[in-house]
Amino acid sequence: MYRCLKCGNTYKFIGTVKEEGNAYIYQNSDDKDTRDSLTWAFMASGNNWKSSHNILRCFYCNSTEIVKIDLP
Repeated sequence: MYRCLKCGNTYKFIGTVKEEGNAYIYQNSDDKDTRDSLTWAFMASGNNWKSSHNILRCFYCNSTEIVKIDLP
């Protein structure tokens, strides 16, 4: 869990996420009139799914003063 040192936010942050592994991938039209508009969904398959994240800044105040906190 993370906390913004400037405003105290512990809920929403801006960052990056990376996921990798075998997946089932589904493609569906999102019912718009443009042929290029699609939605995607995927579901992990197997136990080899890996993910990582990087918190960059607070969503609410844009501070980069973010600390990782332990859950009680």
